[in-house]
Amino acid sequence: MSSHISEGHREEALSSESSLSRIQASKQQLINETEKARPSVHHFVGQNFSMEDSLKNSTVGLVKLEDFQLKRKELEEAKARESARTDELK
Repeated sequence: MSSHISEGHREEALSSESSLSRIQASKQQLINETEKARPSVHHFVGQNFSMEDSLKNSTVGLVKLEDFQLKRKELEEAKARESARTDELK
């Protein structure tokens, strides 16, 4: 009779371990799905391009020096207007 009782406890322990492992697996699956759905940390970060980066991006493929100088002047003016607008808001 004692072997029957200990066998029952053993079965109970094994079933609780298997259900615990199933619960842990489903919990990990939910965590993984939630992480995929969250926006990344950098999703809402503004992008501040430096003047040099903007100039590099806008002058790709230009052949003449005059075109480069014109683009640089336009970018500098736009940057000045943006900084003036920012100063007005303060």
